[in-house]
Amino acid sequence: MIPLLARLRRQPAPEPVDPLVEAEHAEAAALAARADSERCKILAAAAVAQAEADAKIAAITHRARLHTDERQRAAEAKRIRDAEAARVAKVAAQRSKRRESGNHTRTLIAEYSGRARRLIVNLIVNGAAGFGQARFFIEQQELPVLAAVMLAAGLELVAVTVLDYGLAARRQGRPYRLQFIAAALLAGVVAGLNYGHWSATQGQQALAIPFAILSLLSPVLWAWYAAARYAETASMLEVDGRAPSAATQQHAGGKPVASFDALQWLLWLPETFAAKRQAVRYKIADAESAYRVAVEHLTDKQRRRDAKTAAKRAEALDRKQQQELPSGAPNPGRYLPTRDEVAAMASDHEKRESAEDAYRQARLDGVTIPGSLLGTHYGMSESWGRARTQKVRAVMRGQLDDSESDETEGQAQ
Repeated sequence: MIPLLARLRRQPAPEPVDPLVEAEHAEAAALAARADSERCKILAAAAVAQAEADAKIAAITHRARLHTDERQRAAEAKRIRDAEAARVAKVAAQRSKRRESGNHTRTLIAEYSGRARRLIVNLIVNGAAGFGQARFFIEQQELPVLAAVMLAAGLELVAVTVLDYGLAARRQGRPYRLQFIAAALLAGVVAGLNYGHWSATQGQQALAIPFAILSLLSPVLWAWYAAARYAETASMLEVDGRAPSAATQQHAGGKPVASFDALQWLLWLPETFAAKRQAVRYKIADAESAYRVAVEHLTDKQRRRDAKTAAKRAEALDRKQQQELPSGAPNPGRYLPTRDEVAAMASDHEKRESAEDAYRQARLDGVTIPGSLLGTHYGMSESWGRARTQKVRAVMRGQLDDSESDETEGQAQ
């Protein structure tokens, strides 16, 4: 107890407290607390701004994705409609083809049945006339059967051939009376042979007049048959409603081919040679039509050549632009459609929408597609590509501004 009291007596007396120092310490603590509160507010505001920016970007991405999905659905619906239309057109074409084939078959049957009927009638008449002649040579002249048949057939063929020569001469405007008279005399001879044979045969005299009439009708029936055959085939020998003249009767495969005079060959040798090739290829009889076909063929050939050259030039430009990209930069080509897809786009509006979608998706992924590359890829000018990029950037900025104004109005309320 005594040491404790002694120790207490030895401690110095406490120094007096200065109120100013206490006030300064209190103010410093308050300032530190206020600074810490301000720092917390700033960090909270930065976190809120970052969250708002992320939300805006997510909203833009969501809108772009919805737009892309909508375009894909529209493209899929269009593809389904096109496929259905193609299927319907194919079915209609098959039905039309079957209908045309059936009509063609029925026409051929009717045509060839009529020809066969006329031919059979002529053969029956000539066979009856030849049978009477053969019986005359066998029974009256006592010739062998083979010789009698050959002689009777020869007389019939000679009569028909002479008549055919006369008909051809009349169609061509040449003299034909002599051939007709010779054919009539041969028919009279055959009729006389038939009448003489059957009238001299016991019990068969009644067949004399019918067989004689058949022999006389034979040349008349063959003349009618030849006229019908010529009427059926005359349209095949006419071009543009006119029968080919003797100057244009140069045949290739049995059909007339257009001819050209010496002056045409001299003044327009390449064009005339091309027209002659097309005339021979398609059996064209009119020289003017051959020239038109040749011009169309050359135009199509030049158009295909120009399209091939343009495709090669576009590919070379794409390779050059890819080489000019900095190393390690993302490839913007993966956002663009292929050349075939661009060629399949039917209108400029579709190209504009595709280009803007590709540029928007690339910007959302942090990739920038140059406007010149965008224009050349779609087969348009560089200014067209720059206009597409400017429009997309303006839309994206407008979407950000609209989102900020909506949030500001919400906070104010």
